[in-house]
Amino acid sequence: MTAPLLETLHIAVRASPATDDHEVVLTSEHGDLIARFADGMMGLDPDDLLVEPCRLLPGDTAHQACIGRCDCGVGDCGNVEVTITCDGQVVAWTTPERSVGARFDATAYVAEVRRALRDFVWGSADRTAARLIASALDRRRLAQAGFTFSWASGRLRATHMTLALHHGDGPYQILVDVPWQGRAPADVAEVCCQLLREPAHTWPDVRWYPLERLSLIHI
Repeated sequence: MTAPLLETLHIAVRASPATDDHEVVLTSEHGDLIARFADGMMGLDPDDLLVEPCRLLPGDTAHQACIGRCDCGVGDCGNVEVTITCDGQVVAWTTPERSVGARFDATAYVAEVRRALRDFVWGSADRTAARLIASALDRRRLAQAGFTFSWASGRLRATHMTLALHHGDGPYQILVDVPWQGRAPADVAEVCCQLLREPAHTWPDVRWYPLERLSLIHI
């Protein structure tokens, strides 16, 4: 029996207005890979897939990777998971739910995943600023003050970048809003990182939410 032909993985990111975020599109020359493994699903947001360590990359042993979510945009509503294996030459995706699978040349596959991890051309201004904040902020200094950084987003409040932190006392979720004021993404990221280096009592426009009475706010 002839082995299935190898496919070429293509990774792209596009805006998803319906879910107010972005979608990682996974395709090959034979079409939509997510649709092959499940119906009524869409790609994950880049922050849930195109991050290090990336679950798409093969390892020494088989592992599961989530490649899609329900088309309502909520990951917990339904996920598309595949088992990724690699024999050194071929990367394979399989799932017990369907007999279909996908097989890729390992070298080309890894190169495409690595390329996608370095590609930020798709990023909107607020997504670019959020990425810069996450990579540049002083997490150690925050930890010394009892805070853990959760996320940054420009989607919660128009013209503002929102910084979400967690504090163990309470516990609390803290949302800090920083106005854009026409700044470029790199500039607003610098302002946000500088603000978080200052004592918490000096932060303007802050909301503290006790988590025992309020669910954690997500983006």
